[in-house]
Amino acid sequence: MPYKGTVFHVMEKIRKALGQRIRTLRKAKNLTQEELAEKAGLSYKFIGETERGKANPSIESFYKIAEGMEVSVATLFGEENDEEIFYKLSREELEVVKDALGILGKLFHTRP
Repeated sequence: MPYKGTVFHVMEKIRKALGQRIRTLRKAKNLTQEELAEKAGLSYKFIGETERGKANPSIESFYKIAEGMEVSVATLFGEENDEEIFYKLSREELEVVKDALGILGKLFHTRP
């Protein structure tokens, strides 16, 4: 079945889901956006934009955010607890990101 929608639409959904996941993890760690930003070496404005799904973080930024919260990058994607943050995506949309998540997992597999 051909992919329905645009890559932009899929990426927007992913940014929002990841942003919400980061916010949830940050709050669970009792960190403010400012504290996380300091620990991650990023701007608190960037953390806020990321949590709202407005920023387009790089792989390096995901790594810094994970380090700042003392979690693995896989945790940001909900993979460690078998929690699927992409539940709102269609099967076709999930196929668009499947390879990218596999690559990210391989890149950051060295994290404990």
